[in-house]
Amino acid sequence: MSGIWLRGNLHMHTRRSDGRLTYEEAVALYEEAGYDFIAVTDHWILSERGVTPGGMLLLPGCEYNVGGHVREGIYHIVGIGMQREPALSQKQESLSAQRILDAIRACGGLAILAHPAWSLNSAEEVSRLTGLAGTEIYNTTSGFPTNARPYSGLFVDQLAARGVLLPCMAADDAHLYQEDALKSYLMVHAREKTHSAVMEALASGDFYATQGPRVELTVEGRVANVECSAASRVVFYSDAIWNAERVTSGEEITHARCRLLPHETFVRAEVTDRQGRTAYTSPVRIA
Repeated sequence: MSGIWLRGNLHMHTRRSDGRLTYEEAVALYEEAGYDFIAVTDHWILSERGVTPGGMLLLPGCEYNVGGHVREGIYHIVGIGMQREPALSQKQESLSAQRILDAIRACGGLAILAHPAWSLNSAEEVSRLTGLAGTEIYNTTSGFPTNARPYSGLFVDQLAARGVLLPCMAADDAHLYQEDALKSYLMVHAREKTHSAVMEALASGDFYATQGPRVELTVEGRVANVECSAASRVVFYSDAIWNAERVTSGEEITHARCRLLPHETFVRAEVTDRQGRTAYTSPVRIA
């Protein structure tokens, strides 16, 4: 397989909005940890494109939000790679999730739905939106010790069951830079380490989300296969409520397979290692 694997984080905050570190401190933290690319996504402040002295790529990014109550819908949308400032303002009376998506795309960016479980987004509502490049299946800061809804797998599956298969992403969404940094990230398969190559890979879905394990999901006919780093559990998720081959558990698992039932229309996989760290594939449509 040609190309290279790059590690990156696409959701984090600094003192420019509501993070505890300065922009320079946050960038340095991820660079020192060996990340290949990041996007600083302060609320309503578009970060600049660049390259650090050590060679880490800085993708332009910003987090936009609309809605104040669950009843009306709360949407946090991360824009990545915009070539100019989107025509958006928090004071726009007509602001909506769809308008945010359209504005990000009009500027050459990719729009990612942030922490849908934390926002209590519903699959019914999100299925009406167009233009999403992905959704966070795991968001570090939305979990313990400050929150309790970091995982959005149920939302992803309910959406996929409706025929909307969104690429799954993981991000720290770091604010405090204590328990919420350097934990969840993307492994992107790009042709080279450049801004354009990373954006191409993100747009094509050539990545997986992880907290450490490696994972690759392939589907041949109606058999799903996973190749992974040493794991204690592999789970295949789909729109079937039961499949006898869904879970493989044990020690040092590096391969698992699942024969798919006739009515299953999609499949995705999660791999968990002995340390409790998980990798997540995106859902794959079954022909």
